[in-house]
Amino acid sequence: MVSSSYDSASRTGRIVLRPNRSWSWRANVVFLSVITTVSLIIGTSFLLRGYWMILPFSLLEMTFLAGCLWYCVRRTHRQEVLTFTDDELQIEAGIDRPQSRHVFKRLFARFFVRRPRHPWYGPRIAVRSHGREVTIGDFLAPDDKKVLVTELQRMVDSLSEESVAR
Repeated sequence: MVSSSYDSASRTGRIVLRPNRSWSWRANVVFLSVITTVSLIIGTSFLLRGYWMILPFSLLEMTFLAGCLWYCVRRTHRQEVLTFTDDELQIEAGIDRPQSRHVFKRLFARFFVRRPRHPWYGPRIAVRSHGREVTIGDFLAPDDKKVLVTELQRMVDSLSEESVAR
């Protein structure tokens, strides 16, 4: 998901990138509860018949499934924030808070859109300046990457037009 805003009064722009979230955490908890309940019923029925080893492995399997669901949901909560000002471009990335921050001089920063190696994948978008390169929006769907390229062009054009007008 790509959302952008531009404030002409302060001459700043912001683009926020987030991956698509197919299910909420609540939906995942309901799914996990149903699967765990069914697994416990089956494990308990085998326990009552004397096959006690099935229940511990069933619980281990549900614990592993819960960990995998948590990991996947956690990855859908990461985001990247691109902040444009007259002087610089700042890229912050993280899950709960910015875990990495890259600052580029706006006039020297260049955006590159590389074609995908395979038609199934979307383009690769990167910012490069003075030998440093940062890839942005890797987690976006191909359609969202097209929207990102359009928003980047619009943001750069808005800042450039106002610089010329001054």
